[in-house]
Amino acid sequence: MEAYVGISRVYLKSHFKFHLLAAVLLFCLMPFLMSTENLGPEGSARTLELYAALFGVVLLVPVFLADMDRDIRDLLRSKRISFSLVHGIRVLDSLVFLAAAEFACVLFLQGCGCSFPLWSYFLGTLAGAVFLGGLGMAVYGVTDNPAVGYMVPLVYYAVNFGGDRYVRNFYLFSMARGDFTPKYFLAATGLLFLALGVLWRRWRP
Repeated sequence: MEAYVGISRVYLKSHFKFHLLAAVLLFCLMPFLMSTENLGPEGSARTLELYAALFGVVLLVPVFLADMDRDIRDLLRSKRISFSLVHGIRVLDSLVFLAAAEFACVLFLQGCGCSFPLWSYFLGTLAGAVFLGGLGMAVYGVTDNPAVGYMVPLVYYAVNFGGDRYVRNFYLFSMARGDFTPKYFLAATGLLFLALGVLWRRWRP
C-alpha cells in the first residue's frame, strides 16, 4: 500500500500539480466566461456542458506526461510494480480530482441561484468530461504525442456545435435539451478509452 501511495504522491507533486493549477484557474474564470447566475435547468446544463466538461481534457490527458521519455518508460517497466498499475493509479487520481472539479462547478451554480437537479447534472457533466478526457488520453497513448492528445477531443467538442446529426448517441450537449441517454454512452465509452489507453501504453516501446 505504501508503494501505491508513493506513486500518487510523486505524480501529484512532480507532474500533476501544474494541471491542477490550470483546473483551478479554469474554475475561477467560469463566472467571467459563462452565464452563472439565476439560470434554469436548460441554461445551467448549457454552462456545465459547454464549460465544465472541458476539465476532463485538462485533468485526464496528462496521465502519460510523466513518462514521455523512453528511458523513463524502460525504467518503470523494470520495477516490481506493473507499468499498467502505475498508470491506473494516476488515472484514479485524475478521476478523483475531475469529479471534485465538476462537483465544485455544480455547487457554484446552485450557490449563484441556478435551479436544476444537482446529482443528475453532476453525473451528466462528469460523463462528458470523462469521455473527452478519455478520448484525449487514448489518442495520446497511441500516438505518443501530447499535442494530438489535446487536439482530438477539442476537435470533437467543436463538431458537437453542429448538433447530433453526426455524433448521434455521443452528443455532448444533450443535457440542455433534457436528454440524458447519450450520457450513458459517453460515460461507458470514456471509461473504455481510459482502459485502452493504459493497456496500449503497457506494450508501447
